[in-house]
Amino acid sequence: MAGEIRFASFNASLNRSAEGDLIRDLSTPDNAQAKTVAEIIQRTNPDVLLINEFDFDDEGTAAALFQQNYLGVSQNGVDPVEYPYVYLAPSNTGIASGFDLDNNGEIVTTPGAPGFGNDAFGFGNYPGQFAMVLYSKYPIDTENVRTFQNFLWRDMPAARLPADPEDANGDGDTANWFSEEELEVVRLSSKSHWDVPILVDGENRSRAG
Repeated sequence: MAGEIRFASFNASLNRSAEGDLIRDLSTPDNAQAKTVAEIIQRTNPDVLLINEFDFDDEGTAAALFQQNYLGVSQNGVDPVEYPYVYLAPSNTGIASGFDLDNNGEIVTTPGAPGFGNDAFGFGNYPGQFAMVLYSKYPIDTENVRTFQNFLWRDMPAARLPADPEDANGDGDTANWFSEEELEVVRLSSKSHWDVPILVDGENRSRAG
């Protein structure tokens, strides 16, 4: 039977300025930043760990490399830590909205172009920058994971939409920053919200998100 279960959230800033750079940096065990982050995790040794600002890739390559080359390798004499279960999913960061969300008069839809992040659903210079990954020592009930990535901000009960006192979107309404058309697509999460069931002793006893 499991005793106390320790959950942790760590903003590790394992993000890079260009897509693929994090995979490159984690492909060897020599990246100083990743070694420092791994040592902190090894010393605190949580059972379930959410790492924020960890660039997303579809294959989960960066997450696997971080386990293999850093978490699974002793840092400064600290015992390695093994997380056999990993969950990751797309983030709203760096996904083009197709709208002028920063109300500067220009719609930028090309990843990496100046101003692109300001018009994306969540700030990012390319899809998946500043995303997140969940590591667990306990099985993840993946069939029952829920992601609220696409949940609209306006659909949140008692949603507090950003005000626009200067009517920057030019629609004559100083109550909202976003136009009615933009509110049809603007998402609540700048990254995402996850509901992730963790199985302990074969039962769904806890959730992390």
